Amino acid sequence: MFFQFLICIFSWLTFASAAPPQTKLGCQSTCGDVSIPYPFGIGVGCYQNSELALECNKSFTPPRLLLGNIPVRNISLLSGTMTIAFLVSFNCYNKDGTSSGKFSQKMTLASLFTFSDTRNKLTAIGCDTYAVMSDGSGDIFQSGCISFCQNSDNVVEGSCSSIGCCQTAIPMGLKTLNVSLSSFYNHSNSWAYNPCSYAFLADSEQFKFSRSDLKNFTGIGPEIDNQISFLAVLDWVVGNETCEKAQTNLTSYACGDNSYCDDYHNTNGYRCTCPYGYEGNPYLANGCQGLCLRQGGLCKAKKVTTACIRPWWRWGWGILLLLFVAIAFWFYGKLKKRRALQRRQELFKRNGGLLLQQQISSGESNVEKTKIFVTEELEKATDNFNENRVLGRGGSGTVYKGMLPDGRIVAIKKSKLVDETQIGQFINELVILSEINHKNIVKVIGCCLETEVPLLVYEYVSRGTLSEHLHGKNFISSISWEDRLGICKEIAGALTYLHSSLSTPIFHRDVKSSNILLDENFKAKVSDFGISRSVPYEQTHLSTLVQGTFGYLDPEYFHSGQFTEKSDVYGFGVVLVELLTGQKPISNTRSEEEANLAMHFISSVKEDRVLQILETRIANEARKEEIQIVASLAKKCLKIVGKKRPTMKEVLIQLENLRVFQHQESLRLLTEE
Repeated sequence: MFFQFLICIFSWLTFASAAPPQTKLGCQSTCGDVSIPYPFGIGVGCYQNSELALECNKSFTPPRLLLGNIPVRNISLLSGTMTIAFLVSFNCYNKDGTSSGKFSQKMTLASLFTFSDTRNKLTAIGCDTYAVMSDGSGDIFQSGCISFCQNSDNVVEGSCSSIGCCQTAIPMGLKTLNVSLSSFYNHSNSWAYNPCSYAFLADSEQFKFSRSDLKNFTGIGPEIDNQISFLAVLDWVVGNETCEKAQTNLTSYACGDNSYCDDYHNTNGYRCTCPYGYEGNPYLANGCQGLCLRQGGLCKAKKVTTACIRPWWRWGWGILLLLFVAIAFWFYGKLKKRRALQRRQELFKRNGGLLLQQQISSGESNVEKTKIFVTEELEKATDNFNENRVLGRGGSGTVYKGMLPDGRIVAIKKSKLVDETQIGQFINELVILSEINHKNIVKVIGCCLETEVPLLVYEYVSRGTLSEHLHGKNFISSISWEDRLGICKEIAGALTYLHSSLSTPIFHRDVKSSNILLDENFKAKVSDFGISRSVPYEQTHLSTLVQGTFGYLDPEYFHSGQFTEKSDVYGFGVVLVELLTGQKPISNTRSEEEANLAMHFISSVKEDRVLQILETRIANEARKEEIQIVASLAKKCLKIVGKKRPTMKEVLIQLENLRVFQHQESLRLLTEE
């Protein structure tokens, strides 16, 4: 096969002539400096699908190619991408902190287009900035990033790591995107060198941050209605069906002769590709042109490769070749198994396996109870990590449901990225969980270290996350007031244990409702210790990179870069407010003033409007005194200045006092009856 491929390449180099056409005959091939390959086109009959119809607006100099009202800068058949201009969202302030202008970008794509998750990143610029992106309703996904800097001298030229600039990945399959901005201090502390926040979707190959962007960001895309833009990338398909289904209807099937069909990974749909040995436009009839025929050979286009078969082959040579190939494959199989074993051993060492074995053999800690699984065990437990087994996806990875040979149901966490940071977080989580023994903290069962992405196996908790029950459409108001108070106390107890009961305190650093699991009795278990830290008493943890989840992060942590136990208290305060209101920490469906739940709650307490923002079930079930006690506690946890916040131990005591109050009230009511 390799020899045949070389013949095809040689023939292409020898006989290549003028490049095959990219546009339908008689159709416009360019607009300004942008080429227009079919299946895109301008005018009836020049495009394959109405969603791929383009317009050339000649009122601009040079003329501007448009998809609807979106400027197009490049179309690639090879990668299946389109580079577009994406309007930059901004939020600017006057020196006194009043608004001087703002804009939030909202874009919905046609069915054949998707925002590229491999090329784009949500990017924000500013020194008092938090950017939020979500789908149209905010129900499917919501994420963002925060950028902070005390002065322009702290900003590193070219670095986008949350000091003056921040970035975060976007999910696969995204077709609707809302981008909005807000700030903590209305840029009052940074106005002289940074009066505005900016947020946009950026092609990661095009973006490079500059310190000058803080004062006057100009973007690199074309100006649209006097607003700046940046270049973003869309993935596109030629049809919404799978290849198998599309090929059943040859009338609408978009792939030309000598081309093959490819299912698209990011969403439903397919693309067309010229096979090896061919070049041209796979969407045009006879668009893929092979050159092996010019040597007198026979070119057969298959789905994946093209083989150039010369007529001088004879049966004898063919039998010898087949024998040689069979022997070669046997040796290759042996070599492949040996390399696979070596690779697994290398990964085991890289992922800390030798250190873990040493800890197990020494018996110095609870790590000896941790089982080391082999890859095949966890693949079998999860049906090869079948998508149907996914329990949830988060910033640090994906969690699968699995069943071990002894019948135990477990949750298996697979890290999202393969880099040293993720591996370090995984080992950190394993070590921390192995040392913890608390009924309200998820138990670790074992791990697998011989894979590219390390795996953590822990106990399965049946009812999912607290976030799902508070915000999921199928679970809204599923938790009673009594159970919510119990959940509060259990979370506080777990965090108090981490902060106060261990020889070296542990800061969780990512306290949020999606990291609280619920069992069949609605008992809470704190999970996901991927970015937790063990910190000696009387010390705080100084971070070079702010980590955590948007909406739960302590503003003081942004300002100082120091994470303390009081920062966990802030996250717990946000969870308290979620339990009272049933609302998400960040939401684009609320007004800009109410988008941040913690800020909205604090202003509601000050204005004595707490009862107006309660979830309906809570308003009906809870006593007014109970609401006042919990609301007051949440307000204390959310104080901006960390030193004024209570410790988790003090929070737990107040929640236990609330239980005593409930008991006394119940006795009083019984006595009155």
